[in-house]
Amino acid sequence: MTPDLSKLSFVVTDAAGPKVAGRVVKPGDTLLLTEFEARSELLAGVIRPATETEAVAEVPADDKPARRR
Repeated sequence: MTPDLSKLSFVVTDAAGPKVAGRVVKPGDTLLLTEFEARSELLAGVIRPATETEAVAEVPADDKPARRR
């Protein structure tokens, strides 16, 4: 049985660093993440579930992997 991979909206909190779930973000940004992608970030307190009004203002995710130097 495959897990449900639907994406949910989450808002980046002030406790977040420069990256959340591998994406460059700033506090207040809205991200679409699967439950699996959001799990550790939720536990760390760097994201929270978005309300219905916040979910409308989604920030498009950059699908490119971060470059390592």
